Amino acid sequence: MGEHVLGGRYLVSGLLGRGGMAEVHLARDLRLDRPVAVKLLRPDIAVDPTYLARFRREALSAASLNHPGVVAVYDCGEDTVDGMLLPYLVMEHVHGSTLAELLRESAPLPEREALELAAGILDALDYAHARGIVHRDIKPANVMLTGDGRTKVMDFGIARPMNGDATALTQASMIIGTADYLSPEQAEGLPVDARSDLYSTGCLLYELLTGRTPFAGGTPLEVAWRRLGEDPPPPSSHASALSGDCERLVLRALARDRENRFRTAAEMRAAVEAALGSGAAAAAVPGTSALGARTPRDEATVREPLPPTVREPFSSTVQQAPRRPVPTSRRRAVAVSGAVLAVAVAAALALGAAAGGAKPNGVTPNLSGKSLLEARTSARLAGLQVGAVVHGGCPVSGFAPAHVCAQSPAPGSTAAHGTRITVRLAAVKP
Repeated sequence: MGEHVLGGRYLVSGLLGRGGMAEVHLARDLRLDRPVAVKLLRPDIAVDPTYLARFRREALSAASLNHPGVVAVYDCGEDTVDGMLLPYLVMEHVHGSTLAELLRESAPLPEREALELAAGILDALDYAHARGIVHRDIKPANVMLTGDGRTKVMDFGIARPMNGDATALTQASMIIGTADYLSPEQAEGLPVDARSDLYSTGCLLYELLTGRTPFAGGTPLEVAWRRLGEDPPPPSSHASALSGDCERLVLRALARDRENRFRTAAEMRAAVEAALGSGAAAAAVPGTSALGARTPRDEATVREPLPPTVREPFSSTVQQAPRRPVPTSRRRAVAVSGAVLAVAVAAALALGAAAGGAKPNGVTPNLSGKSLLEARTSARLAGLQVGAVVHGGCPVSGFAPAHVCAQSPAPGSTAAHGTRITVRLAAVKP
């Protein structure tokens, strides 16, 4: 849609992202004179009472959460444009990118960075769970990374109160989620609780650490089916330098039986903090192995980031499983098939391309004093990338360990879009 004022207040302009259920546009709140993000339910979906109810529930779920780790919802409403009903949510505009984009550019991440990101997500989930809300679709595309390296969880479109108030929309026979991050109980169509979010967070952390999801490979149906009958390969089989504490917490989060997982987000966050404080994680230096040898991460493998006008799908779909009694084995197969069908529909509806063309030159940001994660984010927001990472040998002292002390090109210099910045990190003290 072109420029339009929704609700007499929000001037809608550029497209930020599009998924199977909604579009997200940049807008300006004319009353408060600030940028916001406006999520618009697609007109053809707005006529479906189920999806309309889910959209409205997202507003209620997210608006009830006032936490720095959750993308804030400011307002909601409905307007008519060209004779079509347009329900909308007005959200905080986060200047940053998704973890999905970070993974495309920089996966796998150093252990410390991955654990720090997981800690931020778990802090937000602990807050939501304490208020009776399970997200049910934690994945890299639903976590924003701000310019200063903080995480913000978004898209509560399929969130569910744990007290059962929303049973009309989310009964046990409904399959909801995204296949690569779906908990076993979600794949079976069973009721979910906070531990389902912890499983999905474990999948996300596994991907940050290894560059792949726990059950990578095969069709979505095979992926969903395997998680019911198999344990994932240890993350160290793909990232040999991981500390034992880190591997143990990931595998506990990915336990098939939820009784064997962490009980709460706070408990899992404590395990993450313990791993961060352990000798192996605390001394881990990006680009080195456990024996101190250089690895290919010295020259980061950079993938083209997702263009700013395209995001991952902003919603997941729901597939109703059969209600008639069936044997347990067949019920599992039907439930998993339904989950995969839902994922396939969402993927088919999502756009995967954006307008190309040459990108303008940018100005190299000042990365001095930033952590590697913050440096990568700042570079990405400027249309550039962090390339080689050098450790130690800072020209001046006084920088925190593992923080940028020098860079090339220098801050303020003109650089072509996509230029890779070499950064030098202050040495980590033994």
